[in-house]
Amino acid sequence: MTGEKTEAVTFDAGRRSPTYRLNDLWTEFRDSTGLHSVDKIKPPSVSPFSIRGSIWMIALCSTTAFLVYNLVDQIGNYYSYPTITKFTPKMMSVIDFPAVTICNRCTLNKTRLDVYPEMENYLFNRHNGSVDARSFPVSDVFQDQLSVEWWNNMSMEGSKMLFSCAFGGVEFDCMTRFRPIFTSEGLCHTFNFNDSEIARVKKAGDSKNLVVLMNIYQDQYTFVANMAAGIKVFLHNPSVHPDASSTIVMAAPGFSTYVAMQKYEYFYQPQPYLAFGHMDCVDTTSPKFVNPLKYYSPYTFNHCVMECVQAKAFNQCGCVGPSDPRGGPLCSLTKQDSCYNPVRDAESTEANFLQECGCVGECRFDSYTAQVSSSSFPAKVWVDHLLKTRGAQDKEAMLENFVMLRVFYGQMMVTTITQQPQHTVATLFSDIGGQMGLCLGASMLTVAEITEFLVFIIIFLLDKCRGRKARNRISNW
Repeated sequence: MTGEKTEAVTFDAGRRSPTYRLNDLWTEFRDSTGLHSVDKIKPPSVSPFSIRGSIWMIALCSTTAFLVYNLVDQIGNYYSYPTITKFTPKMMSVIDFPAVTICNRCTLNKTRLDVYPEMENYLFNRHNGSVDARSFPVSDVFQDQLSVEWWNNMSMEGSKMLFSCAFGGVEFDCMTRFRPIFTSEGLCHTFNFNDSEIARVKKAGDSKNLVVLMNIYQDQYTFVANMAAGIKVFLHNPSVHPDASSTIVMAAPGFSTYVAMQKYEYFYQPQPYLAFGHMDCVDTTSPKFVNPLKYYSPYTFNHCVMECVQAKAFNQCGCVGPSDPRGGPLCSLTKQDSCYNPVRDAESTEANFLQECGCVGECRFDSYTAQVSSSSFPAKVWVDHLLKTRGAQDKEAMLENFVMLRVFYGQMMVTTITQQPQHTVATLFSDIGGQMGLCLGASMLTVAEITEFLVFIIIFLLDKCRGRKARNRISNW
């Protein structure tokens, strides 16, 4: 025997090979990650694929594909900006009262127009469709430029029409709170319009809000297109022009008309959300918002449409109507009937009119609904008293001319309609987290682990390309 010693060499299965490979990097990730089923998958260089490992590989790939499909759908749904609408009725102790505009169905005064012998016949033919551009009268009143004063003088007087007014159970002088204003109907009178202090109510009921008794003076009516007698009532925001109102009711003489209101407040989402199904809205409360309108304030969709129509009519006719706030020369009767009114009416019915005007709805606005009912007025027991105090000739004249109007809140409630995003960033991440947990048992920290693994692979490959030892480099992280 020789004197040489034999040293036993044992193999340590857990000891890493001197050369650090991608397999080792995968083994570290597999043994440390919280991702489900990864620990059951071994690369072929470590051990051959088993049936069990293949099944888990298929399961992992399938759930990953399902997760990716759901995430793409979820993110796509988020960026389509879906919304939900929330209705919230609220009982209120105080509610702002709307502006109430009252227009006689005939705003012109026949008695005053009688100074022009041709006027009545002209108005009859005009509204009967028998006047064209070649048959307009040639007298000065038809051909010369008119003025706002002329329209005021030829219109029904509010001081004579409005007999008595009360608000909140307290009577007041009608003309101190009803302001004359020109509308598309002619000269009307508005309560609570652009007042420094907006009227408010603390109680609901037909006797607690606005009560108006008026005489429409049918004997001073002349020929107008609507052929009706009574009053037209607009309910609108106190800062909005009556022509921009969307709530209109009618009241007939010989009746007491009850208008029970309900107020709605709308709050829509600005871009990139769609407020009205297929249209954007503009946030007029934003500090960055600048009113693009020249003659109407505040900005509303209806104000924008009105200004656009009036601008087109002015450009084609060179004059304005009495309700046009831009100023400039007022149209003569001939020009108004032959150009201004036809252009205004035609433009409003054009198919691409709104696109040309570029009008966008506002995101926040109020509206009012109205339930209208009526009863005979006056009751027989009050006839003699009203004949003595209101100057009517007889009961028949009273029934033909007297209108009682009651505008009130049916209940002290405001309904808020709010459009809300269906998904927020928080709900998006919650949905993504739920999908990841359901499919792979993963979380945000698992994403960090996968990211770290990919970074290490890149570093490993870079070190390989440079001929450096990857093991020491990665272990130093």
